[in-house]
Amino acid sequence: MRALLGFFSLILLLPLAGFLYQWLGGLFDRRLMVPGKLIPAPGQGRLYLLKMGRGAPTVVFESGFVATSLNWEHIQNALCQEAQTVVYDRGGLGWSDCASSERTPTHIAVELRAALRAAGIEPPYLLVGHSFGGQIVRRYALEFPAEVCGLVLVDPMRTWEWPPINEPRRATIQRAIKLTRLGVWIARFGAARLAVMSLLCRSGWLAHRLAQAAGQQGLYLFGRLTSEVGKMPPTVRPGIAAHWSGPAFYRGLLAHLEGLPATVTEMHQAEAIQGIPVLILTPGSARPLSEDEQRAIARDYRQIIAENSEHWVHLDEPELVVEAIRELRREVSGETRSGYGFPHTFEETASAVSAD
Repeated sequence: MRALLGFFSLILLLPLAGFLYQWLGGLFDRRLMVPGKLIPAPGQGRLYLLKMGRGAPTVVFESGFVATSLNWEHIQNALCQEAQTVVYDRGGLGWSDCASSERTPTHIAVELRAALRAAGIEPPYLLVGHSFGGQIVRRYALEFPAEVCGLVLVDPMRTWEWPPINEPRRATIQRAIKLTRLGVWIARFGAARLAVMSLLCRSGWLAHRLAQAAGQQGLYLFGRLTSEVGKMPPTVRPGIAAHWSGPAFYRGLLAHLEGLPATVTEMHQAEAIQGIPVLILTPGSARPLSEDEQRAIARDYRQIIAENSEHWVHLDEPELVVEAIRELRREVSGETRSGYGFPHTFEETASAVSAD
């Protein structure tokens, strides 16, 4: 009888201990937020934003699907000596408050604009977007063209590869949504924190065992995570672990997953950008965008193939991304004429913003 009582006591205490572990870990996580600030964005809550450097035009970075500002730390550090640079976390991700609107490019672009204005960061902007973030900066340029002087798209999301354009992939998205909903509850009781801390800050043994228990898909995901995170500076790993450990991350992931069909429909039907130069960086592991696909994005474009990169070009070849941004800044500032066919200079863009 005593053994049975002990067993049931253990069953009751484990969730409580996990909840306490998660709560205490969450308190510690907030210490990692410095040196950025939480900026009020009307209708959104607060968005985490980090501004570094001086010099126009301001380079604003938009992260990939459920990635955060930490993805750009090494790129921002390389550029902040010559330009004002801004990284931030979208609503529902990183240090930002939970999202209050659907995670589609139109909503996110409006929220980013509100945060930039609230932070006193004036246009024109050179926008840099990776993957899903490439669709957000495209939408920003379409909605507020007078505020944008150039775009760098780092392997932008190809809308035709996702539902509802690619209907067979809808089942994959639905499975991810179900797992993410489960992840919210797992994170509440500290299990996600244990696995993530093992993966990013310790030996990874526990995370690997959990991946094995999840089968082939779990092992595949484990391999992808370790590969990509391994390319990032060790200094950002505690922050990434903090982001992935709490229920808020899984709620943010869920919101992004649920918004994918609307995002694809919105951007697949989007018009081409006019009068703003667009530089597209495509990894060597992917098929280059055709001329028609590039013209569907913008009328003034150039594609560069990152021969030694996979999807995360800014992690595989950061120097290439940095130089591409520098080159486009020089081009739109009127310092160089590289022959891209880009029609306007930084001064002309600034005049258009003033007139607006």
